[in-house]
Amino acid sequence: MDKKMLKRMRFFISLVLLVFIFLCARLAYLQVIQYETYWLRAEKNRLRILPITAPRGEIYDRHNRQIVTNRPGFTVSLVDLGDGYSQETIASLAELLEMEVEEIRHKIRSQYYRRWLPLRLKTDVSMETVARIAERRMELPGVLIEVQPIRNYVYDRCAAHVLGYLSEGTVAAWVEEYWQQQNYRPQLGEPVGQAGLELAWEPMLRGIDGGIQVEVNSTGQAIAEFERVEPQPGHDIYLTLDIPLQLATERALEEAVERLKSEGNQYAGEAAAVVLDPQSGRILAMASIPSYNPNTFHRDFPELREDRRRPLVNKAIEEHYPVGSTFKMVPALAALEEGVIGRNDRVFCGGTITRYGATKSCFRGTAHGGLNVVEAITKSCNIFFYEMGLRVGIDNLAHYSREFGFGNQVGLRDIFGERKGIVASKEYKRQLYNEPWYPAETMDAAIGQSFQDITVLQLANYVAMIANRGIHYRPYLVEKVVNSAGEVVISAEPEVLHRLEAAPSTWEAIQLGMVRATQPGGTASRLATLPVSVAGKTGTAQAARSGSLIPSHSLFVAYAPVDEPEIALAVFVKHGGTGGTTAVPVARVILEQYFGLSPTAEAGSEAGEEDDEAYSF
Repeated sequence: MDKKMLKRMRFFISLVLLVFIFLCARLAYLQVIQYETYWLRAEKNRLRILPITAPRGEIYDRHNRQIVTNRPGFTVSLVDLGDGYSQETIASLAELLEMEVEEIRHKIRSQYYRRWLPLRLKTDVSMETVARIAERRMELPGVLIEVQPIRNYVYDRCAAHVLGYLSEGTVAAWVEEYWQQQNYRPQLGEPVGQAGLELAWEPMLRGIDGGIQVEVNSTGQAIAEFERVEPQPGHDIYLTLDIPLQLATERALEEAVERLKSEGNQYAGEAAAVVLDPQSGRILAMASIPSYNPNTFHRDFPELREDRRRPLVNKAIEEHYPVGSTFKMVPALAALEEGVIGRNDRVFCGGTITRYGATKSCFRGTAHGGLNVVEAITKSCNIFFYEMGLRVGIDNLAHYSREFGFGNQVGLRDIFGERKGIVASKEYKRQLYNEPWYPAETMDAAIGQSFQDITVLQLANYVAMIANRGIHYRPYLVEKVVNSAGEVVISAEPEVLHRLEAAPSTWEAIQLGMVRATQPGGTASRLATLPVSVAGKTGTAQAARSGSLIPSHSLFVAYAPVDEPEIALAVFVKHGGTGGTTAVPVARVILEQYFGLSPTAEAGSEAGEEDDEAYSF
């Protein structure tokens, strides 16, 4: 071997030794110095902690009927195996899940993206879709199919505005602040309550998630289980609602609206009703029409959002409406309590009255002759209450309106969104128009016209106060909350918020007038054949100024039985015509359902109805 060849051989041997030394050093660095780091990375690739979603608490009615439950459903999630998400996998999942590619990418980019943990792409996936994904499992690394609890609203649309729905969307800042006050922070990316009880009681309904440590293969599929921490279910909620009564109330409102539409009333479409226990404030039914189905909310949302009737709005608490003649017990009580009239004093109704340059009339110009306060309530005489308004004055009228809870929230805390409504007053007009109050406006206010606007819940609370002679109980929906161990953690009790003090003779006069209104010759005579004694008052509130062809709103308030009231109710049908023709039949269905009565023939005719002409400005 010549020197040249020997030199080359020594060079290559040295090069091999250097490479070997470098590889040994690198191996020592990785195996010894960086052992812990790479061991952890390997474990992360091999071992995963998969969350186990806790079942939300279930919701029951007052008789322990399940209203909201959980059912098993398939969820498809995506896990980053360490090298980022495969674009091919994303494209395939978009096709299989019927999603947009950008929608999946947005989820990945969003703030709730957490590496190494499953990113939920779609819940409640069909068995067919699950089978299609399973067939292509080897082509879809990092895709997980899990069985998770899915919210199930047993009665579909029933009480949807009370119950609410779930969504992964964000909530308002004030909601987050409210939850924080209760030491609750939702996990980012998890479905949370977006309305009704699901929103307000989210901290109680939400359980504590568990977890399972598993070994996964190269595609992210679990092949072995090591450790499991079981989830803690959320608290169950028991409501004051009576589901059969709720169903009957909603059905009666829907049928009333459909009848109006079939008669050519193009303005009909919205209605609401609230039924209370006047001895406690328990809400037995709260209906808002139109409604929506929480089970299919996400699929229906585009249509719901475009509906001009705003089906997502709870018409019982989130809207305020003209009060009409259902208001007339307020000036009656004010006049009796202020001593401007005695129970047997009479006011003459000749069909019209002229005061302060304004001429006003009774309904259809009816001349009732001389009436006392009981007869005025029974016949809903405008002239009588015009006179009472002038005698007591707007300040006293506004005072007694507020005593009944008008113009303010009546205290419902179990769901959010209750509005205050409006009380006609000098202050309100000055604030709105910066103009003085005129006496003729007091006449309008006394029959529920002018600026008087109420929520249906306020109206129900008002008639409940008449039923129990002045006690304002806080209305509530949640009777008790029970944890997963069966322990009662919250129990509601009737809470008195206010007492309207009035003489027994005043309450008796008002009650007698309302009782006679439901008897033959009264404005609510359609209830005369019921075997239960009922006290009620109709209302017809015009939706525009006199002469408009837009149908009036139909209202009715009542309580029963008269001697020992068990329920108080308020019914409102937007553009439903007179109170006696539309709202009263709905109330009849409610009363028949509550008292277990068989439907009977209605009494009364158009001749016995009605009532006032109230304006909504």
